[in-house]
Amino acid sequence: MITVSLVIGLVSVATLVACATAKPAGERGRQQSAARRRRFVEQHPTHVNSLDIRRELLRGGISPAQAQLVTEKAAERGIKPFTMWLWLEQHDAEALAVAVAADLSQCELLTHLSNGTAPDLAELEVFASVNGLVIDDQPAQATYRKVLVDSGAKVPHRKPMTRLLESGSLPVAPVAPASPIADRRPGFGNGGLAA
Repeated sequence: MITVSLVIGLVSVATLVACATAKPAGERGRQQSAARRRRFVEQHPTHVNSLDIRRELLRGGISPAQAQLVTEKAAERGIKPFTMWLWLEQHDAEALAVAVAADLSQCELLTHLSNGTAPDLAELEVFASVNGLVIDDQPAQATYRKVLVDSGAKVPHRKPMTRLLESGSLPVAPVAPASPIADRRPGFGNGGLAA
């Protein structure tokens, strides 16, 4: 009986000591853990997961909500984290976000990776924005061209437009009636008889 209570007492003391020394990871601990994970993934890229991709998107300047949208959309479309990791290494975070949000498939991403090309991101941005990706906070500014007009210049005189007789109709020239011979002989006048 004494041994059982001694064992229970020792386990209780060990649990209290472990709880007292364990504390939640601080910011420094999280940063060290993230850096350690990044080094591991750089050495073993086949072990990358969607959380690693999300961290890389955040490092690339994508907002947390947008990074979550991209990783969830990639999971829905069946895009593997390894493919996204390769895309991040070849292109950048914004290009990955646009490509995934624009519904490019795993096969299309791999084709661009193997060819060393990138899709037309300006075109894909339209589809990505429709699917919920915020491309720019700044609205696109329209470019205007100023036309300078010399006030002393003469404008050439134009002929007045013909007046319409009724709303939606123009005067129509009369059409000549069809030839009565063409009506009696099929193919005559159409180039149907050739010698």
